Formats: sequence, structure tokens, C-alpha cells
Amino acid sequence: MVMQPVLRMTGVKVRRQGRTVLDIDHFAVAPGELVAIIGPNGAGKSSLLQVLNLLLPYCGKLELFGQNAATAQPLTVRRRCAMVFQETLLLDGTVFENVALGLKFRRLPREVVNDKVAAALDVFHCRHLADRQAARLSGGEAQRVCLARALVTDPELLLLDEPFAALDPSTRTALLTELRQLAQARSMTVLLVSHNFADVLYFADRAVAMAHGRIIQDDYPEALLRHPANEIVARLVGMDNIFACTVEPGSEQTVVRLTESIWFTLPGRHEAVRCCLPADAIYLWDERLSFARPPWVVVDGIVRQVVPGIGAERIMVQAEGIVFTLLAPRRQDTNRLQAGVPVRLAFHPADVHLL
Repeated sequence: MVMQPVLRMTGVKVRRQGRTVLDIDHFAVAPGELVAIIGPNGAGKSSLLQVLNLLLPYCGKLELFGQNAATAQPLTVRRRCAMVFQETLLLDGTVFENVALGLKFRRLPREVVNDKVAAALDVFHCRHLADRQAARLSGGEAQRVCLARALVTDPELLLLDEPFAALDPSTRTALLTELRQLAQARSMTVLLVSHNFADVLYFADRAVAMAHGRIIQDDYPEALLRHPANEIVARLVGMDNIFACTVEPGSEQTVVRLTESIWFTLPGRHEAVRCCLPADAIYLWDERLSFARPPWVVVDGIVRQVVPGIGAERIMVQAEGIVFTLLAPRRQDTNRLQAGVPVRLAFHPADVHLL
């Protein structure tokens, strides 16, 4: 039996000040899916969430929970959804009063409200904040309270508009962990807008890339990372190496040239003008390994910059006018690397993606 989508958009458009800010040909999300939405500023991500929460006028057809949103009772539909923004938007009063607000609108008995608020605060480890004034919360505490407020009404659809953007990495990771576990336990559908693709990889089962109000790629997160649909997506997912290239298609394989002497072959016929190579797919050459044997591509270059990081160093190497960026684990033998040191790199053509 095919499950009814939680939401379906068909030919949905939004215009503001004479220009189209959202143009969705087709988009549907199944119950329980965890979907991340990425895109540059102005891509239409927030407009998409606002349409889904019935906060923005639109043209086209929007179905929510199997109902045509244009004819359904807005209050009935909204009560099955919840939305959390980047700004915490807490009201004056205590944490308890903020979290209880949606339940009081539903005129639930006081005992039920007390139990549900306590349970929601427990989920995000902030029950001890119940009597604190919202204005006195830290950023991480305030965002936990906002999530508790959104989830206390048991929404079927949760819309998150970059709620973790201003948080430190450890707090962000902790909240994503708790939220993913809760969503899976409740079979809740979640749409998360984020600029941080690491969050997408960690949280989502599906990733949607947007640009100019349109969906330009919709796939599982690893596919966007390894096989971006275009240069916009490649840059969104943090692809470090995007090179101009020329191709020479043959009957059974294609020669791809980055420079006159840096080239490799790929099976089949390809047409492309850009070559993408993930930073973690480039290796410092090691004579103990088999990088020197084809089809590995070996490149000699000069280190231009070494950027230290936790667990790995980001190394920029110039070779024949091209700057390769690679990630090398922080080991004793990488400590000698500095600007001006000659190095040898290796990568496998199978890790290359052509655009």
C-alpha cells in the first residue's frame, strides 16, 4: 500500500515585488522522512517553509495531510504542524509559559498541560529552566526551549528554518542528535533548512538543493556530496576542488585534461566543462602504497598553504597553475609540511565527478 504524502506541491509559485521567489514544479515528502533543504541566500528556502506553514500566499496546488490546503481549514492544518525559526522569538514570561502556550490555545486541562510541558522539557534536558524568565536564557538554552515549545503539541510535520545556525558546534550536534532520535521515535516528518552540510549529512535521509526559487537536485545527502548536479550544488556541499577541464571522447573512453600533462581517462563517452574532486579523495603520495600504478593520477606540486584543523590539516598544493586542496590526517609526518615544500599527490579517476 502506497502511503499518502504528508505534503505535495504541484506548480507552486510565489511572487514578491514583481519577481518569482519560489517556483516548485513538483515536491512531495512521505511520512517520517527527514529532509534537509540547502541553498544560497535568496534560493527560496524560507519561502518554501512559509508556504508549507500557510504563512505566505501562493499560486498552484498545495496538499497537506491529503487535503487541498486552499480549501482546508487553516487552523486545523496548522495544528498538525510546528515551525522553529533561527531567531528564538520567545515571549515575555517563564520558560513554562512559553512551552505551554500552544496547549493552552487548545484549551487542554491544566494537569495535561503540566504533564506535557514537563515531558517536552525533559526531552531537551531543560526541565530545570521551567521557572526561569525566557529573557535570561543563553542561546543554546533558548533554542532548546523553542524546540520543546514546537514539539509539545506532537506535530506530524516539523519545519526548521536554520534554528541551529548561531549555536556552537557541540550544542548544535547535541540538539541534532536529540531531534533525530525523537523524530524517528515518533515517525515525525521534518524539513530542516541549513547552510551547514555537515548537519545535513548527520541529520537527513534526503537532501534538496535549491537555487533561484527552484529545486535543482533532490537525492540522498551522499549523492549531492559525491555527484552534485551542477557547480552551484558542488559549492553548496563544500566541494573544494572544481577545475576547468577539456574532454576528448573516444569510442570506449574519454580523456579528461586538467592541464597538458595532468590527465586521466574515464570509461564511456562524456561531455563536460568542469571537474569536481573531493578534498578527502586526494592523497599525499606514499611509496609504500600503490598510488604510482595506473589508473592512479600522480601529480607533483608545491605546498602553498597548510591550515591546521582538528584531526586533519587542509593542505593547498599548486601544480601547473592548478591549486589542489586535500585533507590529510594530522600525523607526525605531516608536521613537516609548510609553504614551499615539494610534495607528490595522487587521486583515482573513479572519485572524479564531471559537470
